[in-house]
Amino acid sequence: MYIVNTSFMVDPAMHQQWLDLIRKHYIPLIIERGYARPVFSRLITDSIPEHFTYSIQVEVPDIPAYNTLTQEIFSEYTEIAGPLFGDRVLWFTSLLKKEDY
Repeated sequence: MYIVNTSFMVDPAMHQQWLDLIRKHYIPLIIERGYARPVFSRLITDSIPEHFTYSIQVEVPDIPAYNTLTQEIFSEYTEIAGPLFGDRVLWFTSLLKKEDY
């Protein structure tokens, strides 16, 4: 089992518009495509941040499911979010492998 973690740094001026896109379109799209309900979280710090930092984590059973998620759903996100936010929302994706302990 794997976890696909996508982290976002969001400019405060774009925050609410970006948050609406994620909540109303992107997370429902992930669920609609058959992935487990994502974990959506915001980083909390002791200092006043210059931007908001969020993470969406999605469990995938195998590499083909990871490829589908990143190639289809993330591509759609890029097509929508790129023109809306440009470099005011930065993001990257990491693949984590769950290990037994």
